[in-house]
Amino acid sequence: MKKNILLSIFLIAIVLKSQGAIRYVTPLGAGALNGTSWANAFPGTSLQTAITSSGIGDEVWVAAGTYYTTTTTNRSISFSMKNDVSIYGSFTGTETLLSQRLLTTGLTSILSGEIGAIGIGDNSYHVIHNTALNNTAIIDGFIIREANDNRVVSYTNGLGGGIFNQGSGAGGVCSPTIRNCIITNNRAVFGGGIFNDGYNGGNASPIISNCIISNNTATSGGGGLDNFGVAGIASPTITNCVIYNNTATQRAGGMYCWGGNSGNANPTVLNTVFANNTAVDGGGVVSDRLNESGGGSSGNSNPNFRNCIFWGNTASGTGPQFFILGGATFVATYSDINLTGQLSPHVVSGPATGNIITNPLFSNIALGVGVDGNWMTTDDGLQLQSSSPCINAGDNTGVPLTDILTNNRILNSIVDMGAYEFSSTLTVVTEIDKQNIGIVLFPNPTSNILNITFKSSETDNIVLALFDINGRLVNTIHQGQIAIGTYNYQVDLSQQKCGIYFLTLKTTKQEYTQKIMRTE
Repeated sequence: MKKNILLSIFLIAIVLKSQGAIRYVTPLGAGALNGTSWANAFPGTSLQTAITSSGIGDEVWVAAGTYYTTTTTNRSISFSMKNDVSIYGSFTGTETLLSQRLLTTGLTSILSGEIGAIGIGDNSYHVIHNTALNNTAIIDGFIIREANDNRVVSYTNGLGGGIFNQGSGAGGVCSPTIRNCIITNNRAVFGGGIFNDGYNGGNASPIISNCIISNNTATSGGGGLDNFGVAGIASPTITNCVIYNNTATQRAGGMYCWGGNSGNANPTVLNTVFANNTAVDGGGVVSDRLNESGGGSSGNSNPNFRNCIFWGNTASGTGPQFFILGGATFVATYSDINLTGQLSPHVVSGPATGNIITNPLFSNIALGVGVDGNWMTTDDGLQLQSSSPCINAGDNTGVPLTDILTNNRILNSIVDMGAYEFSSTLTVVTEIDKQNIGIVLFPNPTSNILNITFKSSETDNIVLALFDINGRLVNTIHQGQIAIGTYNYQVDLSQQKCGIYFLTLKTTKQEYTQKIMRTE
């Protein structure tokens, strides 16, 4: 009997430990300032203490507010994550369950490197500097901003303003989980937003999901993020993310992947948008397997993109969407990629199954954050219009259950391309609606005849054309001037292969695209 009682006590202790403790943090703290509840929360200046003192299975809950890396002017001080500890932000400070936290109205907990004088010049080198982590180290629900590692570059300096995952060196690992975060307005020589450092036998392959990486700058390469796998491994998994409006003054406005010296930089990227990033070469992505020194190339830089969108990225030199060095590859399937200006060798590797090259019709690519100024809310500009060719055009294999806004990831049997799943309940005003063209297509899907009806409220020049899924012209239905009135066309698809096609109506003021399904 005594033995059974002792065993029961032991099992209860294991269960209680597995549940972990919660440490609470608010900007000013409260009560006893010991972190045991919201009423006795740690002050913001003790956030790192709350993280460091946490054990296996513990959680740190952080209320809305701004938390600075230090109250001093020491630029070397930063936050750091910890294995087996989850750091959750953007609470109101009254929640008793994690499920009560609401992220859909915008993130409210800010980790900031803005120390010293106003302006970025003397800011912290990193907001977060991680070492020796696996994916049990979790950060979730934060805006990470305003770091500036402008030091002369070395293997430890000038790298990763927002987050520096330092896994370099034989046996080193730094692969945390980063989710539901916004990494923005950070600067470094390499990897303005995030630098994943697997150099020389290390491994930095974080899991990054439901994140916005925007408005970061690299004064050399990798404005949004840099995967440095030279003689090591830097192969993150990136899902449901937006990499937007980042800048590199040399290469890779969005993301750099370098796997030279027999290293590996092979990120797996799913349902992610690369838009409006800019660089000299490789506005969106650079894939590079050149050796660090001594010439030649080796190793692997084989980033793999599926259900992704590359649009609006620019390069003043070569490769607006992507740029390839040293025999590296750029594999993309079921993705929408603007291939204008992508000349050999900067072309998609492999069969490019399911890819399209048609304007994705974002609701507002120029204002990704939306009118409310908050990412990850219902007015985000990189959501899809109802006529987007990216709707129901992806590959369902291994997709997550929800999109970046926590909407169901598959709403109509086939996943959409990009980070946002289209929902007809979203209110999106398109240019086509404003001009009241009123285009109607029926039946769709169709096995033979497609009927097209639209109206014009003014004299205009139009091109009405049909393209296949690879962007090849199938049929120019009408090209030339039209007057005010209603127009009807019939297109016979019976001789075309079964599959997906796109009808495009171009006027002098906008372009409208609708996906067509040809069935047996």
